Amino acid sequence: MKGISIGILVMLVLSLTGCAELKELRVETSEQKELIDQLQKENQACKDSLEATQEQLRQAGLELQAKEEKVREQSEAFTRMQQAMKAELESKQVALKELEGKLTLTMVEAILFDSGKAEVKQEGREALQKVAGVLKTVEDQEIVVAGYTDNVQIGERLAKIYPSNWELSAARAISVVKILVADGVNPENISAAGYGEYRPVADNDTPEGRAQNRRMEIILMPVRK
Repeated sequence: MKGISIGILVMLVLSLTGCAELKELRVETSEQKELIDQLQKENQACKDSLEATQEQLRQAGLELQAKEEKVREQSEAFTRMQQAMKAELESKQVALKELEGKLTLTMVEAILFDSGKAEVKQEGREALQKVAGVLKTVEDQEIVVAGYTDNVQIGERLAKIYPSNWELSAARAISVVKILVADGVNPENISAAGYGEYRPVADNDTPEGRAQNRRMEIILMPVRK
């Protein structure tokens, strides 16, 4: 009887031990599953992040390529403008510069307008035709025609037409825009601005300085997006 009791006790101990091992195995299996799920999620997150980074790099490459193309196009426009305006550049009637992504053609008043007038002279029309020949071939570029004056106030008689230098500079810019558009420049890419006497490039106290300030600028720059 005592032997039977011992046997039953041994079987009970073995049974309990087996149950404990099974329970522990189930716990380990559950923890491993959770770990596997977590690793799979992290792996997917890494893949998504990698794909996003690759797409960003692709977009950055496209943007860089577009910028390089615009720079190349503007440089070509600069060269063509130099060739087209060779005579005017040599006579100092116009100046051409390329700076900070902008191409600026500056034309003195004398080549375009008579004093106090906003109608472009024949000499100016011929010069603007050369300018238009270059500008009409340029794409994805914004063209701004800006008029400037010296600080001499408008006379009483002329003030009936142009009350201030603002109106005169704006009227001159519009006249230039109309000629450029008539010669083939896309009207969707061009605008006019008048700054009057408020953006001088020289001292208005001397005749030479005032002459420099009476100018027209044709500015070519990448389209803003």
